[in-house]
Amino acid sequence: MSASERSGDRLLREKEELARAITDRLYGERPDLLPLYGAAGREKCLQDMRYNLEHLAPAVALAEPAMFAGYARWLAGLLSARGIPTADVTRSLVLTGAAIAERFPADEAAAAPVLEAALTALGGGGSIP
Repeated sequence: MSASERSGDRLLREKEELARAITDRLYGERPDLLPLYGAAGREKCLQDMRYNLEHLAPAVALAEPAMFAGYARWLAGLLSARGIPTADVTRSLVLTGAAIAERFPADEAAAAPVLEAALTALGGGGSIP
């Protein structure tokens, strides 16, 4: 199994921990989100972070940044139609990179280029630590 495949596998295995960490950090940075969307909105955000990780993992495992970049463009369009700005998607991807770097530094090298491709596809707006 390659390093990229191991990283993709770990992202799926640790999906719940990562999704919670990303959601916690996002809501910590944006205290306006809870009053705006309520507890149900926070739960939806958590579910969205799980979905993001489910799409990130195979792109990392296959070392195919374009795969995740396409997902990020699709996601930004979907959420934009629901009133969620692309900047929120971008920030969640930056926080995803930070969570991976903090919890699984050995996987950062495989995940960072995939996340960077997604950020580029969304027009920049951040970089992966």
